[in-house]
Amino acid sequence: MLVSALQNAIAPTQPMSWSEAIVLSTAAMAASLPLIAGLYLVKSAAGINLMAGASPLHDLLYWIVA
Repeated sequence: MLVSALQNAIAPTQPMSWSEAIVLSTAAMAASLPLIAGLYLVKSAAGINLMAGASPLHDLLYWIVA
């Protein structure tokens, strides 16, 4: 199902079905969560502050650093 959804997203030969869209968006979200956490760790280790105060991800991901 995932392979056909990816093929249909990259080179569509027919309209994407709802089930293919849900499978594809779930896979994209699952792949992006470790990436966001890794970028947060790199930002924290480098001491980069993007905004005043704590980051919105601070409460969710600080336990990894501590």
